Order: sequence, then C-alpha cells, then structure tokens
Amino acid sequence: MEGRIAIIHKFFPFDPEGVLGGAETVSVEIASGFAKLGWDVYFFGYLPKGNRVLEGVKFINYGEDYRLYEIFGEYRDLEFDACLCVHAYPVKTLLGFENIKRFFLIPQDMSFIEHGVKPYFINKYMDGVVCLSDYQKNAYMQWGISEKKLAKIPYGIDTDRYRPLSVRNFKRLMFAGATIKAKGIDLLLEAFKGLKKSLPDLELHIYGDATLWGSAEGVKVNEYLPGVFFHGKVSKEEVIRAYSESALCVIPTVPELYQESLPRSSLEAQACGCPVVGTKSGGLPETFLNGKTGFLVEPLSVDNLARVIENAIKKEDNLKAMSEEAVKFIKENFSFEKQIKKLEEYILSLPPRKERISSINYKDLNILYYTEVPLMPSKTSSCRRDYEIINILLEKGTNITYTHGFFTKDVEIEIKGLASSYRNFNMLIPIYQHLSAIGDHDLLWITEAWDLERLRKALVLAKRAKLVYHVPVVLDIMDSIYKQLSRGKDAGASFTQEEIETARTIERELYHLADMVIFVSEEEREFAIKEFGINREKTFVISNVHHPADAPTRAEGKSICFIGGILNYNNLLAIRYFLNTIYPYILKYDEEVEFYAIGDRTDELRLDQLVEDKSLLDLYKKKVHLVGWVKDIGKEIRKHKLSVAPLVSGSGVKGKILNSLEWGVPVVTTPIGAEGFPDIENSGIVVAKEPEEFANMVVSIVNDESLREELAKKGLKYVRDRFSKIAAEKTLEEMLFSIRNSIKTNFSQVKPCHYGIWGKYELIVPDNYKKVDDFDSVVWSVMSVFKDNFDIISFNFLDVYNIEPRVRPLLEDPPESYRWLPALFKRDLQKSFFRENELRYLHVDTILCYREYKPKGIRGKIIEWGLRNKMLFKKYPLLERLAKRVYRWIS
Repeated sequence: MEGRIAIIHKFFPFDPEGVLGGAETVSVEIASGFAKLGWDVYFFGYLPKGNRVLEGVKFINYGEDYRLYEIFGEYRDLEFDACLCVHAYPVKTLLGFENIKRFFLIPQDMSFIEHGVKPYFINKYMDGVVCLSDYQKNAYMQWGISEKKLAKIPYGIDTDRYRPLSVRNFKRLMFAGATIKAKGIDLLLEAFKGLKKSLPDLELHIYGDATLWGSAEGVKVNEYLPGVFFHGKVSKEEVIRAYSESALCVIPTVPELYQESLPRSSLEAQACGCPVVGTKSGGLPETFLNGKTGFLVEPLSVDNLARVIENAIKKEDNLKAMSEEAVKFIKENFSFEKQIKKLEEYILSLPPRKERISSINYKDLNILYYTEVPLMPSKTSSCRRDYEIINILLEKGTNITYTHGFFTKDVEIEIKGLASSYRNFNMLIPIYQHLSAIGDHDLLWITEAWDLERLRKALVLAKRAKLVYHVPVVLDIMDSIYKQLSRGKDAGASFTQEEIETARTIERELYHLADMVIFVSEEEREFAIKEFGINREKTFVISNVHHPADAPTRAEGKSICFIGGILNYNNLLAIRYFLNTIYPYILKYDEEVEFYAIGDRTDELRLDQLVEDKSLLDLYKKKVHLVGWVKDIGKEIRKHKLSVAPLVSGSGVKGKILNSLEWGVPVVTTPIGAEGFPDIENSGIVVAKEPEEFANMVVSIVNDESLREELAKKGLKYVRDRFSKIAAEKTLEEMLFSIRNSIKTNFSQVKPCHYGIWGKYELIVPDNYKKVDDFDSVVWSVMSVFKDNFDIISFNFLDVYNIEPRVRPLLEDPPESYRWLPALFKRDLQKSFFRENELRYLHVDTILCYREYKPKGIRGKIIEWGLRNKMLFKKYPLLERLAKRVYRWIS
C-alpha cells in the first residue's frame, strides 16, 4: 500500500448508468486510479439516491446537508498522507486534518472564487494546486496563487474504454455537453441551418441536457429543424458509440460566458477517433492539434463555424487521417495510466509538512483591523490605545490592513505615518467598498463600537465574516456599551430603556459570535462574564498603553484641567456635573483655582447652557477656560497642578486619568472614574464620593506641593508598572493560542452550502439590481445556515440598520458605495400578503426566493410584477394597496 488519501467532492457522482459530468468523472476516475495503484482511498461525498459506491474505494457519506465539516472530525486520527479536494467548495474544511499534504483541483470552468477561498489561503495552507492546462495555470497566477504551488497535470482518458467502435458516418456531427448558451449550442444550431442548404444529408446529434444548470438556462432544440436529433442525458457507453460514429464533435464554447480549464469531451472524442471543432476558449485549444486532430475556430462566429465544418466534411480522406492521428495523440499525451502516475509522483514528491496552524506567529497573520470610527490617536484615548496595539502588531511583523466604517478616505497624520513607516501596513477605506476583502485575511479585528448604532454595525460585520467568509473575529469591546448606556441614562443622558435593552441584546450576541473578546480592565471582563455568560477562556485584557515621563512637572499657578472631547457624552456630563456641583465649592475654598476643559470641540461649549445657577456666569467667564483640541496634549497637561475626572457615567479604564498620570500630574476622580484601576492607594489617584469632598481634595493638593509631588511620583510608577507596552505585548502573546485555535475552528467547521437549493427555489432579482462581486457567497452561506429556522431572509444593506431614514448617514453617500449584507427576520414578521407556504422567503426590496411550486397564471404574474417593482410601491403607497386588493380578489 502506497499510502492513505482522502478525495473530497461536493457530492459523490457515480451514476448507475454512467451518466456523469466532466468534473464528476474526474473525481471518480482519480479515486479509482489511486485504488488501483495500491492506495487506501477514502472518498468523502454525498451519495444521491439510486447511486452506488465505487468498487475499491471507501465511501463516507456526509449527507444531503453537507455535513462534511462534522464528518472530518470522525476521521482525523486516520493519519492521511494527502488530501485532494475537487472543486473549491470544501477547501477550507481541509484544515480539520493536521499534518497532511493538501491539494486541490478545479476540473470545470474557471469561476472558482467560491465561499471565500482566496489566494492567500491557498498560498498559506495548501501544499499544491493541480492545473489541468497552461491556461488554468496562468489564470491561477494572475489570481495571485504562487507559481511554486502550481503543477500542470492534465487528467487522462481510459483508452481501453474510449476507443473507435464502429464504422464512421461522415455526414454526422455531434455535440456532447450541457445544452446551455455558454456552451454555444444555440450558435451550433444556427450554423447547422446554413449547412443543411449545401449538405442536405448532414445530421446533428445532441447529447446532454441542462438539468444540472437550472432548466431556465437550457436551450430548447427546434423540433421542426430537420436533421437534428436530441438524445438528452445518456450513458457513457452510448456517448462512446456516438463518438465512434460521428465525423466531427463540435465544441463551440463561448469564452465570455464559460472558461473551461480542460474540456473532457474533446479528449473523449479524439480517443474514439472523432476529430473536434473547438473555439478559442479557456484550455480547449490545448486539447487537440489544429489541422491534425481538430479545427480551431473563432468564437461567436456562426459563418466561420459553418465554413470550417463544411470544408472538413467535404474532405472525407482528410478526416480519416485526422481520425487515426487523434487516437494516437490521446494515447501519447492523455493516457489515464500515465497521468494518474504523474499525479501520484507529484503528491509523493512534496515532503510532509508540520501543521501550519499550530506554528502560526503574528508575522504569519493577515489582520483586517476595523475601527467603527476613523482612528484619531491625538483626540481620544481609545483611539490612542488602538494606535499603540497596531504599532505592536506591526513591529511583530503582522500584516495589518486598516479600515473604518465612515464614507471618507481621509486619515489622521499618525495613520499616514504608519503607512510610510511599515511595509506591512495597508489601508482599504471605507470597509463598505471592500467587504469581499474580509475573505483575504486570517482575522477580522473589530473595535471602537462605542454606541448603539456602531454596536449594531459591528454585529453585522461580524456575522458577515463568520457566515460568509468563515474568518475568525476578534472583538475589542474595551468596556460594556450596555453598562455605559445604563449609567448615562441615570446621569441624565437621553437614552430610552428600549435602546438600553437593544444594546444588551446586540452585545450579548456579539460576545458569543466573536472568537476572542478583549476588555480594557479586569473589572470590565468580570462584569461581562457575569452579565452575559461569556466563556472566560476566550476573554483577554489589554489596557491602555502609555509612555510615562521621567519626573513630575512643576506647574506654576493654581490651575486644574479636565481632559476629554465632548463627542463622548460621558465627558459632556462630567463637565456639566463639575461646573454645577463641585466647582462652586472649590471657588468657595480658594477663589484663585482656575478650570481648563481640554479636548476636541470643548471650545464650542457655551457656559450659559452648561451652568444652571446663572448668578455664577460672570465669575465663571473669568475662571473657566474652554480650550478645545490641542496638538500636544502632554505639553498642555504639564501646565496644570492637578487633573480632575468628575465622571458620573461611563465604564472601563479612563484614558484621561492615565494621560494625566503619564505626564506627572495627579488626578482627583469619582468612584466611577476609578473603576478599572487596581491598587488605587498607590496609583496617584484620589477618589472622592461627594462634591464637597471632591472640592476639598482639589484645594488641598493644589496648595500642598509636597503632597502633589508625592502623588505624581506614585502615578508615574503606577503607569510604568501596569500600563506599559510590555504588558500589552504579553497579552498579545497569550492570545496566539486562541488565534490559532480560532483559525482552525472556523476553517475546519465551514459549512459549504447545500447546492440543491437551486432545485427548490428560484431567485427573483429586481430590474435595477446590480450584482456585486461576492453576492452568491452571501446567498448560499446565509441560506445554508438559516433556511430551516427562518421563513424570511433579506439581503438588503440598508435594512441592517433598522433606523429611521432621517438618521441614516449612509444614505447621503452614492449608492455604488453600498454592498449587500444579510439580515435575518424571524418567522413572526412574515406578512399575510401571500398565502402561507407559497412564498417561503420574502423581502420587499432585493432578493426573493420562491418555492418551486410558485403560483402560475395571472396570480403568479402579479406576484412577480409586484416583487420586481417594490421600490415603485414604496414611492406610491396607494398603488401598493391597490395591487394587494387585486391579488386578494384573484386569490
């Protein structure tokens, strides 16, 4: 026995009558060939009813619902030497096997970008790609697959089975294949009409149908056209007999519609002594010798096709010579025994490799780093934290692609600096123009989702990564949005209870969907574990990263400062609380203390709107300074004796506090501000619960330089010990095991879609709909997972947000910026407009999926017209009501 090999196909295609497509035949013959060479062959596939298992091959049925990812788990201990995946659908599931040489080949057309299988994945995780032709090899290289991964090994033809059997009829043409326009069958029929005028005895025999392609795409043969015989799907033995009896096998493939890597019908025909007429399409020209075993014609030219056929038929002696040459050509170049041996030698020639996933380091990773808002490291502490994490990852050699959720391509100067400093840093902005890029990365890192709407968008993006591209998700939530909104409402922010509960629901779903969740403090992690039931093993803590000064500052005067931009409502509430409840006490005890509010857009605030006691306004205009954003925050902080953080809402580690401690300035804060800081006594942070206590602490520290310096030194040491770059690097190293496990889990548990859906549903696409690059992946992936649990599936980008148009900022951007995202609607949302079970999947704007027994006649016409013109109904509601009444009346 040479070894053990696993061969995987989307279904096991062995028909009792031998009726197989080209790709299916390749799978079966490779399995049979390796079994004859002495290999222990396991064939993973779905065995449709009425089929039988190939002799000598161990067949593992993964079921109609494509349970391949589950079945793999049962056979991982068999120690396969190699695995060959036919078609790209199940390629990612190969990562379920460890220490195995992995290969794949695509024997049909070149539309192989399926289920998020991208070049980076092939280059990183596959050992080799079997190319059937030079055309296919070049296409792979243009796609981005490394040439070192590619090996040209055409499949072979069993010349003992495929051979001349009978006397050839030189007035007979044949076509073998799917009767679809992409194969050029309609062009052949048109050419045959002209040929009948000069060659009245000519016959055209058509073998094959379009059942595997959807009946709507089939080309019907004109039954009144004399000399045309439609045989439909027949056994291989009948096709071999047809090859032997025919003068020419015509293959008029249309390259714009179908790029076949290596058309099998050309090889089979020549093996049976039947020369071919083929177009310049894909790898077809490589299957015969032009002028010796076949004729090469320009595609889409009916006149040229007819002329070449006519000239060939009129030269019978030449056809006889070409017939003999064709048989010889196939035996020498496409013999099955020779080609299967070449494939075996290629697989054996590659040395066994250690499991790639378990040895992944950060330098091996491609991370799509998504921030809901553009990173502004100089304006917010959370963005500064992200910026530091990105820097650490880049220094480790990680390939980072930065993107954000705003429709702007502008970035801050710090981000431009990363692009110029690191070759492994790229940008794809905004995310909605590059959604398919998710599939090009090993991880999707989501952060900066700090309000309800951004949390909702983060959930949609995470679902897309997991369901469509099977890419692991790292959710850097920092702190609980649900807790923030709850506290904000208690502090006076205008949040409704419904919004708070919605945030809780979305946050819970995000936690359980994500592969890893990062918090900014232990306190936040413990809260989420208790409140949402997260698995502790997938949670990590990466706090803020700071670079403390060497010594405390020596500020003059008695000024104090607050750090924070007002775009964060927690900062606005804090400033209002301080001015109304704390600062009056401070001025009462020491009227020389001045207050500075530093942060983005604080200079836009108006004291008369912040201060409730209007009698204080004249004094506040002298003592309160609304500075706004400053370029050098450290320089500004060092001007002041003390920093205050009078927070009444919010959660997590407060960057404003660490920013102050980092520059040698102590901080007075509230209990909410002190959350997330362990060992608070040695931190340089003073905590005051009541406004008067707060004011007393401020005045005491401002007037006692020795106390201020002692607190400042504690703060510098505290930041140095607990919030350094080294601490973040340590956590990232601890995350590596989870990252490796997540990659393997996501890829090895891919649920490739059940392609039988096409037989049960018909897609209705609105007239103004423009297909996007990855739409099919979205449809199949979402349907395969949710079709049994949901009656309604929507593929509409805008509905994901579920908010009123007046607050949809995305609507202001051009429609071409959008990409479709899947949204799921529960059963109870189904409308009574259509009778139950006649329309299973319904959505008013985009993609509709009918049951196969869709309504016919006038009723069906009205339904289809209504679906296609739903946008018109939105514009004219009365027209929609009228249509519904007409429909009910007809029903």
